[in-house]
Amino acid sequence: MSNSMGTKSKRLIQRFRELGIAATLRKLFADRVMRRSTSVIVEYQAGWSVVGDGAQSPPWLSFRTVRKGDELPPLNDWLAWRDAGFAAMLEAGKVGIFALDDGVAIGCVWLSFADHHDPVAREHYPVREREGYHYCWLVDPADRRRNVALPMCRYMLNNFPILGIDRSFGVVDRVNRPSYLIQLRMGYRERGVKVVHHHLFGWRWTTMSRYDGVLGTTNPKDRKMPRE
Repeated sequence: MSNSMGTKSKRLIQRFRELGIAATLRKLFADRVMRRSTSVIVEYQAGWSVVGDGAQSPPWLSFRTVRKGDELPPLNDWLAWRDAGFAAMLEAGKVGIFALDDGVAIGCVWLSFADHHDPVAREHYPVREREGYHYCWLVDPADRRRNVALPMCRYMLNNFPILGIDRSFGVVDRVNRPSYLIQLRMGYRERGVKVVHHHLFGWRWTTMSRYDGVLGTTNPKDRKMPRE
């Protein structure tokens, strides 16, 4: 019990340092009391863009793909509390791609090759043959200005032929401008499906609906993906 409380306290202190007191309190309210977020499903198909190689990656940055039966790479302090969850994802057959600094993971993205069900968010995404559902995009806030996310996305796409993927898709929050714009740059397109996540006093559920045109991010000045 004490270890759990200590871990939660450390995470809270870390959030205060990263976001400030006001932003942290807003996030806590959204996480614990009420929140409504709107996302779009985006997808990528082989041949839609020229991804490029790893020449633009920082020289200190490397990547590692882990599958069921593999050991997780060492996780930095920001990711360490997720180790049990990551291990469970591997055991369930998910594939993790980790960004490493000197052999230590500072970011990741996960792929599911079978129907993906999230019992917490109450959402389900069917995955067909030669498809991959990508999720759990994470980069340590301390490293987000070090050019990690774009090379990680490029590495993932370049490994799709090895992984047997012709089409990948995922859900991106419209508030998350960096994630949307990186996937836009890599050739992703909006699918025309809106995903709304609802949070109310610990209860979570998801609704989906179709839309015409493209939605983009919440910033009207941002570029928008083309429509599939």
